[in-house]
Amino acid sequence: MLGQVVASGLAMGAIYALVALGYAFVWRTMNIVNFAAGEFLTFAAFIFVATFVNRLGLPFYLAAIFACVAMASLGAAFSRIVFARLQKERTIVAIIATVGFGLFLKEMARIIYGPQPLLNTGPFGFETINVGGISVTKQQLLVFAVVIVVMVLQYLVLRYTMIGKVMRAVAQDRETAQLMGIPVNAVLAGTFAYASVLSAIGGILLAPMFFVTTELGTLVGLKGFVAMIIGGFGSIPGAIIGGLILGLGENLAAFSISAPYKDAIAFVLLLVFLLVRPKGLIPEASADRA
Repeated sequence: MLGQVVASGLAMGAIYALVALGYAFVWRTMNIVNFAAGEFLTFAAFIFVATFVNRLGLPFYLAAIFACVAMASLGAAFSRIVFARLQKERTIVAIIATVGFGLFLKEMARIIYGPQPLLNTGPFGFETINVGGISVTKQQLLVFAVVIVVMVLQYLVLRYTMIGKVMRAVAQDRETAQLMGIPVNAVLAGTFAYASVLSAIGGILLAPMFFVTTELGTLVGLKGFVAMIIGGFGSIPGAIIGGLILGLGENLAAFSISAPYKDAIAFVLLLVFLLVRPKGLIPEASADRA
C-alpha cells in the first residue's frame, strides 16, 4: 500500500516538475512569472480530449503531438502579441497580463467545450503492472517515461545545440544578446512556446488520470509554482527536485493524516520551506543558467 502511495506521489510530482520547469524557464529568460501555466494545462487537456481524440478520432500519441503544436503556437502568439508590447513596462504589468490570459483560456474552454467533465482512458485504460511487488498503473509509468525523456532532451538541447546557446545568452543578458544580433523577441517567443508545451504535456498526461474540467489545471499550476519555490526560484534542477518532493510529500502526508487535507499540505510545505530555507534547495545563483 505504501509503495503505491509513493508511486502515485512521484507520478504527480513529475507533473508538478514539468509545470515548475515552465515557470523557471519563463522567469529566467523573460523575468516574469507565467501565472497562466495552469490554464495552459487545462486548455491543452480539453483540446487533446475533446478535439483531437473525441471529435477527430486521432490515436493518443498523434493527438498529443497536435495538442502540443497547438499550445506552442498559442504560447508563441501570446509572447509576440502581448509580452513584446509590455517589455518596457514594469514587470508586474506583464505578470498581470499572464493572469488575465489564464482567465481568458479558462473561460474559452468553458464556452467552447462546455461545463461537463470529459473522460479519456488513454492508451492503457486502467491497466496495472507489478513492479517490485508494487502495483503501478501503466499510465503512471508513461508519465515517468515521458518526463525523463523530456528532461534528457532538454539538457542535450540546452547544452549542445546552437538553439540552447542562444537561449542561454538571452537568459544571461538580453540587451547584450540583442547587440550581438540575436533575435531576442523570437527567442522569448520560443521560450514561452516551450513552457506552454511543458504545461500541455502535463495536461495530456493528467487527462487519463482525472476528469478533464475547467478547474483541472488551477491547483496543478499553483503547485507547480510552489515546487519551483521549494527547489529554488528560477532554478532548473531545483524545479525538478521541488516537483518530486512536493508530489511525494503531499501523498505521504495525505496517507498518514487524511486525504481531504492533501491540497492544504502542499502549501504547508511551502510555508515550512519559506521559514527554514527561503532560497530553496538549489538557489538560482548556484544553479546552471537556462
